[in-house]
Amino acid sequence: MKTRESMIIKSIQAKYLLQAFFMLAFFVVFTACDPNDIADDDGSGDISEETLVINEWIDGVMKEVYLWSNKIPSTVNYKKEADSEELFNKMLYTEEDQWSWITDDWASYLKELEGTPVSMGYAPAFFYKDEVSKEVIIIVKYVYKGSPANKAGLKRGDIILSINGQMLNDENYYDLYSGNSYTVGLGAYSSATNTFALNGVNVPLTAVSFSADPVLHYEVKEIEENKIGYWVYTDFTSGVNNNFLKSVDAVIDSFKQSAVTDVIIDLRYNPGGAPSTAAYLASSVAPKFVVEDKKVFLKMVYNKKLQDYFEQKNDDEDRYYRFSASTGNLNLNKIYFLTTQSTASASEALITGLQPYMNVVMVGDTTRGKYTGAWVLPDTNEPPKHNWCMVPIVLKYSNSSGFTDFKDGIAPDIYVKDYLVPAYPFGNLNDEVLATAIAQITGTPVSITKSARKKSVFRELHPKEMELKGAFIVPRKELDSAGPE
Repeated sequence: MKTRESMIIKSIQAKYLLQAFFMLAFFVVFTACDPNDIADDDGSGDISEETLVINEWIDGVMKEVYLWSNKIPSTVNYKKEADSEELFNKMLYTEEDQWSWITDDWASYLKELEGTPVSMGYAPAFFYKDEVSKEVIIIVKYVYKGSPANKAGLKRGDIILSINGQMLNDENYYDLYSGNSYTVGLGAYSSATNTFALNGVNVPLTAVSFSADPVLHYEVKEIEENKIGYWVYTDFTSGVNNNFLKSVDAVIDSFKQSAVTDVIIDLRYNPGGAPSTAAYLASSVAPKFVVEDKKVFLKMVYNKKLQDYFEQKNDDEDRYYRFSASTGNLNLNKIYFLTTQSTASASEALITGLQPYMNVVMVGDTTRGKYTGAWVLPDTNEPPKHNWCMVPIVLKYSNSSGFTDFKDGIAPDIYVKDYLVPAYPFGNLNDEVLATAIAQITGTPVSITKSARKKSVFRELHPKEMELKGAFIVPRKELDSAGPE
């Protein structure tokens, strides 16, 4: 019988199984060996056959495609690990990798990737109520149109103090927030006393599957002689039947018809997504010659085995994303991005990918610093042997100038703190981050109301479960049957 590793290599096939939904990679990754062929004397006696199958799948795939495969500890033994998630975590190179993750609920994650999550449809920011308290508040950063939260009247800037009658603290807040049906208790903030209090408004919410269009808001602001296109974009996903790309097209068409002179793209709450979608958006705003010449948008580097394989194949699509003339184009020479520490992954790829070709101005805070990409790896056996799915880091990306490894994030050209207490509606000029960008365009400071100048700073919490979902998801086409030897 051939070695387990060689059988895994020869069975890795990337397929566009769901390209009608989104350009995402799915891999058939399995061993031809039957579980009964595993030697009896292998130390796996206390592990169920089901767990052993999952563990072998994890071990084999990680050793072949993981970016830091040479850093996997030799002491890790998949035959002796009763917890498959723990096995996966033990294989990670934690000095650099904060992003790889695994789930035993592939079906739910698939809906998120399609842009049809089962969700209430609001994006939370979690803060401590004050400098010493363990009590937590939720600020609503935005609400998706057509979502349960939207239909219930929840809006950007709302303050949630309780869920199902329980006040939130740093031990219960995420479990309560993650429920599928609950009632939120809203509150109000007093700047005079720097305190929060329930206001008696209770909003029942139940998670459903809905279409979460990442084009959250766009408008054209005419200020002095400038026509400024402002666009809030929350996630790089193409959607079912590319319907979210059609939303991008609608924005570009609107800006074209309005003859905008400047564009501001708000990526403050965009954790990433598909680089193919980032390339699509970049092609919509880049200088025309860049798009027509199909210049390099991003370069990708894999572990040595995969890199050698792709270079030997000499397939451009495996190693580069390029600008494409398949979309409308604004032919801009300068663009503005609003950023925070939540701006990550494909958002950073969009910013850095455009920098060699046009004047890119960042207003806001330093970005997250995620320069790596992942493949989504469920079990694609028919029928599947399990419902697990890995999202391991398999590459790092750079722009055409070679800029990468920005572990500390990308610093803004103009620093402005994104205060969410209060959080103004998108497009409101009391939003200081937006107002600062507009002032850079017009050369005239934007008048902000006195109340808007009162700012409150609170300690923010960043649940790892939410940060991991902001993956740079790389589409893959079919590898030849030989695989990367």
